[in-house]
Amino acid sequence: MLAKHVLSSVSVLVAAISAFAGPLDKSKISADAKWLLHLDVEAFRRSALGDHVIGHFLQPMIDGNEQVKKLNLSISVQNISSLTAYGSAFEKNGQGVLMLTTTADVKKDLDTFAGMSSLAGADKKGLTTVQQKPYLLYSLNNGVFIAPDVANTVLIAKSADQIENAREVLMGNAKTLAKSEVFGGYPDAPNGVFFVGMANGFNQAGNFPPQAQVLKEARGGRLSLGEADKNLFVNLVFEAKDEEGSTKIQQVLQGLVALVSLSQPDKEITDLANSTKVSLNGRNVIVDVHCPTAKVVERFEAATSKKHVAQNTDDSENQKKPKKKKKKSKPADEVPPAEKESN
Repeated sequence: MLAKHVLSSVSVLVAAISAFAGPLDKSKISADAKWLLHLDVEAFRRSALGDHVIGHFLQPMIDGNEQVKKLNLSISVQNISSLTAYGSAFEKNGQGVLMLTTTADVKKDLDTFAGMSSLAGADKKGLTTVQQKPYLLYSLNNGVFIAPDVANTVLIAKSADQIENAREVLMGNAKTLAKSEVFGGYPDAPNGVFFVGMANGFNQAGNFPPQAQVLKEARGGRLSLGEADKNLFVNLVFEAKDEEGSTKIQQVLQGLVALVSLSQPDKEITDLANSTKVSLNGRNVIVDVHCPTAKVVERFEAATSKKHVAQNTDDSENQKKPKKKKKKSKPADEVPPAEKESN
């Protein structure tokens, strides 16, 4: 039970510190990928937003976790350099793999958890070693598989087959996005990007809500987040099926921006909408949004402070509530005669 709890805590930790990663390398991604997410921790750390989030929120949260500190793990917020996820389908339980690049000794960390799982008893599921050759493979409750060292990359997936397919790509034995036209029709991303998300063919997935029917006109899209000149920016690109489709998408997006600008009482949101630019570049519809990083940091700080105050208030109220005293049952010889007769 302890091993499971600690492993769960570390999983959250890894997910948090891995929220950003190194430059995207298309030669590591399968050619059949229909979606991908890439995060650049190094660029994020260099940004003012990243410096604030890590220094004032993330690092204190890690330092305050006594269980994680006792484990003495090699992985840390400073040594993760790359995180990329991709998949060949849009279904909720579709094929997908997560790739993590770090200088940490991930095998050592996993061996620590595997040892804790074995101490929990044979009837307790946890992290176990399921394969030694041709590469080391771990399994967590037979639902998540982890290969800690495949071409200097950590692979994580829901099945051993997905791990094997990703390994073939990394070893150069399968086709990759580096020599594919998929995701190749977009303009260059702005400088300072620390997150990129792309999808191709989602117009064929169907099940669009009424408000998003215009997305059927797009073959794919790319979302980029980053920071430049003390501004946080969002660069969104939709690749339309044809020129008519690009015009429809542009008109809907311009109408949406105008609606937000007219209906929002919040001046900051109105200013953001007024500064949003929607433009055309061939079949690509481009949306650019900029906001001063200082304002984003201020909002982030206010949100986290409010949450902290609310949590402390709840804890204080719980401590003030008097505990209900349990009624002691009377011995048989102390029960009044009337009560005995009624019983």
